[in-house]
Amino acid sequence: MNKIKFLILTLLSIFAFSCEDDLETPPGAANFDNVAPVLVDVVDNVTDILFKKNEGLAWDTLSWNPAQYIDEDLTIHYSIQIDDAGSSFDSPIEISAESDMTTEIIITVGDLNTALLANGYNPVQEYNLELRVKAFVHKDLETVYSQASPFTVTTYKDVPIPDALYIFGDATTVAWDASASLAMYKEEGKYTVFTYLENGKEFRFLANQAVEGDSDFKYNYGSFAILPADVENAGGDNNNLKFTGVTGWYKIEADFVLSTLTIASHVVESTTYGYDYDNLYIVGDYNSTDPTWDADNAVAFTKVSEGVFTIQKELKDGAMFKFLGQQSWGDLDWGNIKEEGNSGTLGPKNFNNNITFDGGDAVFNITVDIKSGTYTIIAEPVYPTELFMTGSGVGEPEEDWNWHGELKFVPVHSHPELFWKIVWMKGSGEFKCAPQAAWDGGDFGKTGDATDGIYTTGGDNIPVPSTEGYYMVVVDLDNNTVEITDPKVYGMGDVFGGWDGGDPADLFTVDNANNVIKFEGVPNDGELRMYVDASTLNCDWWQAEFIVLNDMIEFRGTGDDQERVNVTTGDNITLNFRTGAGSITTP
Repeated sequence: MNKIKFLILTLLSIFAFSCEDDLETPPGAANFDNVAPVLVDVVDNVTDILFKKNEGLAWDTLSWNPAQYIDEDLTIHYSIQIDDAGSSFDSPIEISAESDMTTEIIITVGDLNTALLANGYNPVQEYNLELRVKAFVHKDLETVYSQASPFTVTTYKDVPIPDALYIFGDATTVAWDASASLAMYKEEGKYTVFTYLENGKEFRFLANQAVEGDSDFKYNYGSFAILPADVENAGGDNNNLKFTGVTGWYKIEADFVLSTLTIASHVVESTTYGYDYDNLYIVGDYNSTDPTWDADNAVAFTKVSEGVFTIQKELKDGAMFKFLGQQSWGDLDWGNIKEEGNSGTLGPKNFNNNITFDGGDAVFNITVDIKSGTYTIIAEPVYPTELFMTGSGVGEPEEDWNWHGELKFVPVHSHPELFWKIVWMKGSGEFKCAPQAAWDGGDFGKTGDATDGIYTTGGDNIPVPSTEGYYMVVVDLDNNTVEITDPKVYGMGDVFGGWDGGDPADLFTVDNANNVIKFEGVPNDGELRMYVDASTLNCDWWQAEFIVLNDMIEFRGTGDDQERVNVTTGDNITLNFRTGAGSITTP
């Protein structure tokens, strides 16, 4: 009797649990007589290449006749299953319909590409796939499927379209210097540059010149769905592109909308553009002296190397010009890439416009690098013709920060940016430099600390060395440096046994105890030649030479060759740079 009661209680418990569960999912037929959904709008794009530009567009709209279960009150859920063709859907990807009971789904290009990449499919590869509709109600009921529909797609690399793009690598003229990488012209999501590529070498793209090491800014082999035949994967950590075509000058287009990279020669009429030409000319309306848009009388550049030309021109405000490969409106011309402006990127005929520039009637150095596909317009520096120093650490004791002593630098011949002076420094104090012997603007000192005695110019006073004596100061206005170093005076020429320069045997002795720099006993008869040297005095010896004439030190500076003074073997040369006196004496 107790066993019967226990059985009844157990059956009642099971019945109660089943009723509670069915409140959420009504029971249905187990699996027979259920009808699977039938695709009525199968895949339209049977073979398709997916492009990022279309990521928001419909790849396909799929519709089907609904599945039929014996119990028509059941809620049916649908999803699209995708798997490799012939795999029997062993491990399918599922894309669920937006709502229950729906019989249509729109799959966008982005949906499909994202789903494939998220499930182990590689970008920029073709896959043979198939899809079907899955219909299900409950885990205890039969899941039914539509027929399979085959299709083939090529995935794309889902990378953001960069705000800017640059090319570099050893296949280019800038090698792997990211800071010098070549800017490309942006037009929507497509980037274009005309430049040199070398066979067998590698390159890639950057979104920012300053962050070469940041993988977020690298664009390489895996960044494109379609690549030219003459580019292959170089492999390695950076997955670089390797150029296998003929070395030459090409139009390179990186299209992140179409996910394509193209490399092709640029042809105008019967002319295929290259990079190594004998002549280049400037034509336009850019100043008041040269012909205006007169190609027949276009002004010639100077060729300095393969594909590189320079010219110095005064440019007015509103200057407009182009570059020609011949003195005519022929097939060869270059300008600003695609549109008017001053981007620094060259574009050839049919892909260029005028270079525009406001020069203010100043003189500029224009450099055209056809090989790289670039041009620069840099103002010719305006250097002072004189330079002076003053301060508490230089000159005679009473001078201090007054200018009446006029401690004047010596200009360097053919180098308007360079000045030098051998000066007595007091062991304490400071100094500054100025383009005039007065506090009238333009004065400068240093900023920061010295490296090997070389300061960067700035607004702070320059301290003198702690040991009193002669020092040489060199100012380089191109590199913005001031060097303080021990003075080096050398003899040069037959008197000293040769013209090579820099021989320690020809170096004068600094005699601070007697306030002089001297050479005792010249080795030969002849004309006396002397010069100074320092690490930042980048010039030929004769551009920094001087002589002793009429018992005074006479500097060549920017002048012509100086009058000659003869010496005799054994003569002594004595130079007092504090007073300017010089002597040649026979013992």
